[in-house]
Amino acid sequence: MKTVENYAMRILSENGCDCYTYGGEFAKHVLEDLKEGYPDGMEYPYVDVANAILSISRPTPINRAPYHVVWETDSCSDGFDCESFESAKGAALDTLIEWEMEESRDWSFDPETYEPRPTEEQKENWDYMIYNCGVSVYKYNPQTDEYDEVWSPSEEELDSISWKPFCE
Repeated sequence: MKTVENYAMRILSENGCDCYTYGGEFAKHVLEDLKEGYPDGMEYPYVDVANAILSISRPTPINRAPYHVVWETDSCSDGFDCESFESAKGAALDTLIEWEMEESRDWSFDPETYEPRPTEEQKENWDYMIYNCGVSVYKYNPQTDEYDEVWSPSEEELDSISWKPFCE
């Protein structure tokens, strides 16, 4: 026996959706989406299909990543999730290395020794980056629903990637 709920599940499936698609903020758009996707009508009235979709819809469970890498510059900060401490730490150090590569991209190098020869302005920009940018790793604490800092690069780790100013 074909029901409007079965029809609604088929409509969701055919459009790459599932029971979580309209379970949150997008629930208010289900009727509009049906009318847009099926302008020539449906086997059941739009409202019935929309209500069937909403009746089978579930909210997406909250899932926090165990680790979060935070990067900061002088003008902004942001971050990204990681599944393990090792991957978070590696990604944080990679972020610093990427910034170094970007900052030194236009430097000239001594043709014999391959030592960098930045201009004074390039040195100042490098030092500005070193003093004003950073990374750290945070671990999720389910008791507080917050992320607590668990790692920031040590001086030895920063030295190993040459994260140090010219003026020292």
